[in-house]
Amino acid sequence: MSFTTDIYKKILDDISQRKDFPGSHASRLITYKGGNHIVFSINVISGLREAFIALDELPDHIDFPKWHGIAIDVVQLPAYGDKHYIRFVQLPQSADHIFEIVIEDLRVSVEALGCMEATLSTVYAILLKWKRFFQAERDPLMSDELQEGLYGELLFLAWAITNTGTSAVSCWTGGARETHDFYFATHAVEVKTTSKKEPYYATISSEYQLDNSDIPGRLFLCFYALRKSSSSGERLPEIVQRIRDMLVDDPSAKMLFDDKLIQYGYFDAAAEMYTTGFHRREQYCFEITELTPRIIRSMYKPGVAKVAYELSIAQCLPCAIAIENLSQAITRGCDQIC
Repeated sequence: MSFTTDIYKKILDDISQRKDFPGSHASRLITYKGGNHIVFSINVISGLREAFIALDELPDHIDFPKWHGIAIDVVQLPAYGDKHYIRFVQLPQSADHIFEIVIEDLRVSVEALGCMEATLSTVYAILLKWKRFFQAERDPLMSDELQEGLYGELLFLAWAITNTGTSAVSCWTGGARETHDFYFATHAVEVKTTSKKEPYYATISSEYQLDNSDIPGRLFLCFYALRKSSSSGERLPEIVQRIRDMLVDDPSAKMLFDDKLIQYGYFDAAAEMYTTGFHRREQYCFEITELTPRIIRSMYKPGVAKVAYELSIAQCLPCAIAIENLSQAITRGCDQIC
C-alpha cells in the first residue's frame, strides 16, 4: 500500500469512527523538509479525495494540464495559514485508485525537492506527463496480461545488460509499440511469455511479428515459461529495482529506462499494487527462419489484416538456438550502437 493510499484509508477510518463528524472535510497535514507540505483531505459526505500542495508564492495565471476525473486550481486554506495551495479534487464517478496513484507520484516528487521554489514547475511537469498518458485512454494500473508481458521483457533486458552493457536499454522499444521488442543494430528480438502449463504456446499478435523480411539482420524469438504466485517470486517492482541497480553507474541509461517504463504504463506510484510474483520455469531461444511455423503478410491476399494466432513452442524446437548464439549476435549489434 502506498503512503497516499494508506493516509486516505486512515482518514476514512477517522470518519467512520465518529457519528457526527465536525465539518465537511477530514484532513491531515504532512510536512517535509524545506517547508514543503501536503494536505490530504476527504469529503465527509461524498467520500471523494482531495489533496493540496503548498506553494511558496501565488503564481501568475497558469493553466494546469487536466484530464477527465480531476479538477485542479489554486486556493488558500485559512486553517493552515496564508499560503496558497494547488488543489486536486477527485470528481464523481472517477476511480479512487487512479486519483491516489497520481497524488502519490506528486507526493514523492515534492518530498524529494528539499525546497519550495521548484514546487510549481515540478507539479506542472508531472501533470503534463499524466495528461499525455490519459489522452491515450490508458489505465495507470496494468492488467495481469500487461504485467506478465513487461516482466518477460525486463527479464530479457536484464540478461542483455549483463551480456552487452547498459547500451541495451536503448535497444528496448518499451511501450513505443514497435513491431519488435528489441532492436540491436540490424537484428531484432521478439519476447513472448506464458504462465500456462505445458504444452506451451506463444501468442503472436500480428502478421509482422515473426516476419523477418524487413529485418536487415536476423530475427530472434525469446520465450519464457513463467509461474505466477501471490506469495513468492519476483514482483514487477523488484525486477525494476534490480535493473536500476544495474544502471547505477550510467545515469543517462537509468533515465532512459525510467522514461520507457512510463511509456509502457509502469509508474512507481502504483508499485505497491503489483503483488504478483513470477518464477521462471523455462526459457527457449529461436531464430526465425523459413522453417519456423508462422503466418506472415506475404501468405495471403490484400484485405486480410490484424492477424493473431497461437504458436506451438514444441513445433518450433527445430529452430531452437543456444543462448550463447543469441548473445554473440546482439553483442555485435550493441558494439555497432556504441
